[in-house]
Amino acid sequence: MPKNNLIIVLLLSVVLTTAYAQEVSIPPVDAAIESQLDEVLNQANSENSMQNLLAIEASLTPETPLMTRVRTLNYIALSHGYLGDIETAVKQIEEVKEIARVSRLPDAIADVAATEILLLVMQGKVSEALANLNDALVPLEQATSPRVLYFVNNLASYIYQQRSQFDRALEHLIYAADAVAKSNDSRTLTRLITTKTRIATLYNQQKSYDLALQQLDEALQLADSNNLLDEYEVDILFERASLETSRKNYDTALSLYQQVIARVQDDPEQLNTYISALNNIGDIDIRMGDYTGARQVLERAYNLAQLNADAYDPEVILFNLGYVDVFLGDIEKGLREMREVVEPARETWSPAELEGLLGEYAEALVHIGQQYEAVNVLIEQRELREKAYQNEQQKSIAELQNLYDSKDKAMQIELLSQKNELNQQLIENESQKRTILLLLVIVAIFAMIFVAFAYRAARRSNRELKVANSKLAEQSVRDPLTGLLNRRALQNKLRAPHEVSHDAMLLMDVDHFKRINDNLGHAAGDDVLIEVSKRLLQVSRESDMVVRWGGEEFLIYLSNTEASKMPIMAKRMLDVIASTPIKAGDQDIWVSATAGFISYPFADLNENQMDWEETLQLADMVLYAGKMHGRNQAWGVMALNKPFNEVQKQLETDLPGAIEQGAITVEIIHGPEQNQES
Repeated sequence: MPKNNLIIVLLLSVVLTTAYAQEVSIPPVDAAIESQLDEVLNQANSENSMQNLLAIEASLTPETPLMTRVRTLNYIALSHGYLGDIETAVKQIEEVKEIARVSRLPDAIADVAATEILLLVMQGKVSEALANLNDALVPLEQATSPRVLYFVNNLASYIYQQRSQFDRALEHLIYAADAVAKSNDSRTLTRLITTKTRIATLYNQQKSYDLALQQLDEALQLADSNNLLDEYEVDILFERASLETSRKNYDTALSLYQQVIARVQDDPEQLNTYISALNNIGDIDIRMGDYTGARQVLERAYNLAQLNADAYDPEVILFNLGYVDVFLGDIEKGLREMREVVEPARETWSPAELEGLLGEYAEALVHIGQQYEAVNVLIEQRELREKAYQNEQQKSIAELQNLYDSKDKAMQIELLSQKNELNQQLIENESQKRTILLLLVIVAIFAMIFVAFAYRAARRSNRELKVANSKLAEQSVRDPLTGLLNRRALQNKLRAPHEVSHDAMLLMDVDHFKRINDNLGHAAGDDVLIEVSKRLLQVSRESDMVVRWGGEEFLIYLSNTEASKMPIMAKRMLDVIASTPIKAGDQDIWVSATAGFISYPFADLNENQMDWEETLQLADMVLYAGKMHGRNQAWGVMALNKPFNEVQKQLETDLPGAIEQGAITVEIIHGPEQNQES
């Protein structure tokens, strides 16, 4: 055979052998035991589940396929977790991890890693679960078992959904649905219907209502055609009612919730669903202004929740009842009920949950004329919003790093896999010495080519990483919605060593912004924020910093500005925002704003007496005073009329008193009257 032909044949043999090695089949399982494990999943009683799992474990032998053994031991660890014995669960997982590690089977490694992450979720450690998610996702790229693909992707979707990363959650749910489509066992239909219902929930949260409705219709059709309506119809109806509420089809939503109630009211195991349906009906009544009807249905829900406090927390229902009582005129009772929830919530609720609760509490206080307490609650709400905003920035950076780590680990695993394949090839051809010598030459050539490609890929990755880091640095000081500088940009400027003379700060808040979101939708709210940002930039100087301070708040930092010029600047800001309506889709929205402004440094005080944050806090207080006196106006602190050490405490705690007693001079600028229909 000619030499060139021999080389071609050998090259083809390497390629074909490598391709064959990359063909991975689904790992074998014991069908009978797998069926028993599926039955365990359908059992609600964790103690019975543990007994059955231990019986299955006793039946395992050294000949039992690895994936069946790993699944059984994983389920035992999870059952320990459900029963509250986390220490035993963790110990069990460590033993299974060693079995999976020795096997080097990607399916087993991903299955055990996901089980360990699920234990963290069961303990409420969602952030730690997110940080460890790559331990399951990286080996999953080489896994082939439909059950493992479904389990890991479903878990990843849940974790991302808890972090409000709905796009990533949806992506992994779609992967989970693909995995279900490749399976054919007793759990296939159950997993498919559940997945479609969860996908509908995510579409609803992303306001993709038509896609959500399509998923629910498909889930209902599957349940109906397979005689599973008794098991799944309630969940599908409940999600459909939530969807119609989001679409503001309140009559349709009420009808669906009534159907849910009719199906679950006599079933003790569906008590949570029954109470949730009642609470949601009360929420719809509030939205429709039917406070009497809301109180009737919420009282039913609250009485049931009190009797079953271990299964359903009655606090939210009590708060809603207090809100209704305030608007029905029973002010003393309503405030008492709301405070019974608000006070302990300050200690136990998350900042994001508490921020929304305080907003509704402030609405009730304003409704009954308690403006001063409302101001304090609104300031507390704003501080919580700031914390949430900062935390979100940190989480975004952590997720970018997490994504980079994932790609890096995947590259390492790919390189190790290729190395193992080459070694295996050499071992299999050990008896053919002459062929081995030639193959080594070929492999060396491939290695050089691979190194060259790897070097180019590494250079490209480094360039992309530099670009990503540059974008990340820019994003860290820019608001993604409006393109304005964000809070961090101003903090970086003012916390660094700097000289300040004749500067000023103007803090501005869009009036009734929550009403715009509630009545017209968040898309219209985003349009308003974007247009307000453009208008503020139009009337600002190039030397000014226009900052989105958070939510609907904006801050303009004016350099080299005399105090006498501040009212003129405030007037320009009010006029440019309120003089003409903002276009949002087909609607014209009339918008106004309320502002507080102050020179910095104030009254020639040094940083030790009043730093920039304390100065801004004073501007914030006069802003809220402006809100309490009708909005669409700017209040400016123009002068300090008494020694600072005499009035410092009063400025921090009793601004109205300081103004009334002449401790400071305040100038009020009114915005333009708006030509809009009432």
